[in-house]
Amino acid sequence: MRSFTFNNISLPSFGGRLLQPPSHKIAKRNKSFQKIYGQSGDEIIDNESYDNVKFKLKIGFLPLVAQQTAQNLAKAVIDWLAPLQDDYYVYTDTFNPGYFTRAAIVNFDEIVQELRTYLTATIEFNRVPYWYSDSGLTPLTFTDQALLVNPEVYTAEPIITLTAARSLENIKLTINGVETAFNVGAQYANIFDCVAKQNYKIQDGQKVYLSTNLPPDLSAGENLITLSSSQVTCSIVPNWRRL
Repeated sequence: MRSFTFNNISLPSFGGRLLQPPSHKIAKRNKSFQKIYGQSGDEIIDNESYDNVKFKLKIGFLPLVAQQTAQNLAKAVIDWLAPLQDDYYVYTDTFNPGYFTRAAIVNFDEIVQELRTYLTATIEFNRVPYWYSDSGLTPLTFTDQALLVNPEVYTAEPIITLTAARSLENIKLTINGVETAFNVGAQYANIFDCVAKQNYKIQDGQKVYLSTNLPPDLSAGENLITLSSSQVTCSIVPNWRRL
């Protein structure tokens, strides 16, 4: 039986079941077709990104399975979902095992008591374009060189943390031949968050931005990563992803 989790809480814990067959909605490429005067055929203007995906879930709740009255179960479901309408939260679906995405609730406005022991609700979500692999959350740590193999056909935006026992300047991080220079201090880590497009350090509990330079995405297939100094330790969370 298909189900989902949202913010690490599962639908079955509320005696819930999805009422429609599973479907896989694919993110649409953000592009447009531009007519050029005197040219047959439009030019494709590609913004090199994907749009969010909206989807609805029709859910049935069985109070007997949840071992609650219909009224108390409705309150429990409201207490679960209603406070989560302000941001993205982790969403998983049993039809897509081994992956997770981030979704926001767009619409959740009623729970209907169809029968004395049966409730229904419709929830509309808006999720980010990609599904992220659970295996892509495992960090790889090295000091000189590493070979990462991306199992997906799409590039990945890693989170890279660089540390050293003493302050070092103008160190080179090279990914597939593309160099990114950085400094690292003994009291802080230099972090490249390619998902958020940020390079920063944490100092006195605050995020301090360091540079606008970011390393390239990890390609599909093999990625050779090297450091110009063996005194620097690199930890990479690759964030493998697919549509």
